Amino acid sequence: MDPALQRKIVDVSDEELTALGFLGPSVAPDVEVMTLFQADCLRRTSVRAPTHDATKSTPPRSEVDVGDVLLSNNPDALVSAFEQRFWYHGISSNPPKLLYRSDLETNPFPTPTPGTRFFNVPIKTAHGVFRRRLNAVWDTVAPLILEVVKAHGIQYSALMTARFSTSEVGQEQETYGPAVVWIAVRPGTTNAEALRDVTPEILAILAKEDITDVVVEWTEGTVERLVDLPPKNAEDNDSPDSTPA
Repeated sequence: MDPALQRKIVDVSDEELTALGFLGPSVAPDVEVMTLFQADCLRRTSVRAPTHDATKSTPPRSEVDVGDVLLSNNPDALVSAFEQRFWYHGISSNPPKLLYRSDLETNPFPTPTPGTRFFNVPIKTAHGVFRRRLNAVWDTVAPLILEVVKAHGIQYSALMTARFSTSEVGQEQETYGPAVVWIAVRPGTTNAEALRDVTPEILAILAKEDITDVVVEWTEGTVERLVDLPPKNAEDNDSPDSTPA
């Protein structure tokens, strides 16, 4: 993943946010506290530049070479290497890796048989969440979710809501999935088993608000400052306020 898209929105200057389309007249309506990668996925679906030339766009391919990925599959893993890599296929040119999701058992991901070289993988698009009860209670449940995540020692880097549509070969219309509580954690700091153990507590928080049609999904993502702004003038060099937050 491009490191520039893994930064947090709040750590980017107003000029950069405007250039990226997150401020100003073309701002996406779904921008919250998230990584730039997650916001970029939503911006792609909600903001269209006036000079956009569709003939120059290269849509993601459904058929992909999966041979090397299948060779690395661990039959005992909660989430296969194939699903980790292709669950978010299509939401960007370099989608994040899925670590765990709460609907693994009820919503199996189509997986090719061993020996398959090419396979048609569903193409996803990320959207915001609108007109759902989750929107109304998000300011209440989000802090509670973060408390649970911290209590389990999970080093999270972003928390947001999203919804994904899926298109498949031979399917005329996209299929929209449920609302997703999308959580990014720092790479290499946890595993699927730990995320599986904390997920029921998150679902319980949502259930108390009568929200039962939501999926919790975990990905990897880092949060770093994109730029360090220089002090306003030389006199500020020794001031605590001149130290970047």
